[in-house]
Amino acid sequence: MPHFAPHKTDTIDRPWDGPLMKGRAKSGQPHSYYGKIFAWYDPQGDPGIKGTYKFVHHEVSDSGEPGAANIRGCIAGIAVLNGARGGTNIPDSDRRGVYNHFKSHLQDANYENIPELKSLQDGRETRNLNLSELRVLREEGQSPRILGYAAVFDTPSEVLFGFFREIIRPGAFANSLKEGDVRALWQHDAARVLGRTKNSTLILAEDSHGLKIDITPPKTQWAKDALESIRRGDVDQMSFGFQALKDNWTKDENGFQLRELLEVEVFEVSAVTFPAYPDTTVAVRSREEKPEEAPKQPEAWRTACRQREIQIGGAIL
Repeated sequence: MPHFAPHKTDTIDRPWDGPLMKGRAKSGQPHSYYGKIFAWYDPQGDPGIKGTYKFVHHEVSDSGEPGAANIRGCIAGIAVLNGARGGTNIPDSDRRGVYNHFKSHLQDANYENIPELKSLQDGRETRNLNLSELRVLREEGQSPRILGYAAVFDTPSEVLFGFFREIIRPGAFANSLKEGDVRALWQHDAARVLGRTKNSTLILAEDSHGLKIDITPPKTQWAKDALESIRRGDVDQMSFGFQALKDNWTKDENGFQLRELLEVEVFEVSAVTFPAYPDTTVAVRSREEKPEEAPKQPEAWRTACRQREIQIGGAIL
């Protein structure tokens, strides 16, 4: 069990700088010393070498003395266990023990809303988005469509995992849209597929604003119920599942870590309940909406719609 067992110690909640604390830790110390600073060690490594240890989360003084467990350091550690900042290469069997170590410190500090340890699947991540300006336009007898944005560019997320914000840069989805087969789901339920790019019931396209969606849902009772929830405003948010292929880490003006997503592979978009990004939009619209009522779309979007009309022989805006 190459993780340090939970232990009682003082806790502190203040800005966290993991590299600084690790740098202050002394080299050539006994195993027990590093157990007061780190949460995991390599059982094959030299116990007297600092590089054997990972997941620093304790304050370390200028003279190298271990101090209180930093609450934000523990939250940051859980975020890495859940895939943030590229995740971790420790064995999957060790993740629960490291998580329990962090959780113990957070419980000692009476910290509320401790993040759960997530099951990682090949580096895949999920982000939820607030879908504002929800509107429904439909004429009698016409099939509705769900239109809007699954992601927007250059708009910071809320604070994720307690220590970083995320921002999507233009072009991040471009390569994925050329090759991927993406599903649109309801509430992340794989049994409730709203649309799919393979059969053109889901169209995804990038424009200057973000990742645009056009979903033609099935004529099933659960889909009708889902559309009613969207019309009423009960569900007005979106999620997209992805794997980061290229990202960049900096700090924002408030000292939070800022992750820029430069290239991602999208595998799912989903209508959900809780937001992370604040500025996406969605609408449910009739196929027969009057042209003067339809928003102007960039050429790439109109081209995608024309291609879809050829493929399925339908009337497209």
